Amino acid sequence: MACSACPCPTTYQARGRGEGTLRILAWNILHGGSARRLPEVVLSLLAHHPDVVVLSEYRPRLGGQIRGVLGDHGLAHQAATPTPAGSNGLLIASRPPLSVRADGPTEHPAARRPCWRDRWLEVRLPGLTLAGVHVPDDGRPTDRAAYWQSLLAFARARRDEAALLIGDFNTGRHRADEEGATFSCTAQLGALWTLGYRDAWRELNPDARESTWVSPVGGGFRIDAAHLSAPLLPRLRGARHSDRERLGGVSDHSAVLVDLA
Repeated sequence: MACSACPCPTTYQARGRGEGTLRILAWNILHGGSARRLPEVVLSLLAHHPDVVVLSEYRPRLGGQIRGVLGDHGLAHQAATPTPAGSNGLLIASRPPLSVRADGPTEHPAARRPCWRDRWLEVRLPGLTLAGVHVPDDGRPTDRAAYWQSLLAFARARRDEAALLIGDFNTGRHRADEEGATFSCTAQLGALWTLGYRDAWRELNPDARESTWVSPVGGGFRIDAAHLSAPLLPRLRGARHSDRERLGGVSDHSAVLVDLA
């Protein structure tokens, strides 16, 4: 599956940005994108001209097509979770070289649970450690709590490095990322703040309110985010959400885009 309308950049720098800027896009593509939505998923990704793509709910059965097109357009360095066909996992595709970082924190039993294996992917990029995140939702409270234990262990271990946690956190701040106070695991999100990590979009939009996912029963929530360690924060140049994919039915989530120097 090729897209002749989208030229293949030959450098790490994506179109329309200053020299050396790195654009990272994270997006939950809803059950692998499905055969019907797959062309729109790929075109949406390419339209943002990312340098690094982090996909959650990536599925190997359809993922070969996504990986092939991204590779054809310069995002040829790729890593994915060891997810069975038909199950949700994570994919990271990058213009700069990457290597899977296998020395992450393992002191918690959660790091050996399937929920961690298919929902966490840590890679090293030039000048940056990046972790793709997909926190279990409230329907799996045991996995959710265990996942957060390991996520915070990672954050503690990497807080003195240039580190980025990005993806679907399935939580946010009461009355800031939702209308009311329904989120769980807000204490864990607070612990991430205490470790020095900052929400990229919130840093640039302290009083704004946007949603990245809307419940079928009503109510919008900002649950997709990028959290930067203190050493990485000075490199933040931009952060925004792309809602057109969600509003157009390509996925039920908005994409998160972060630009770093």
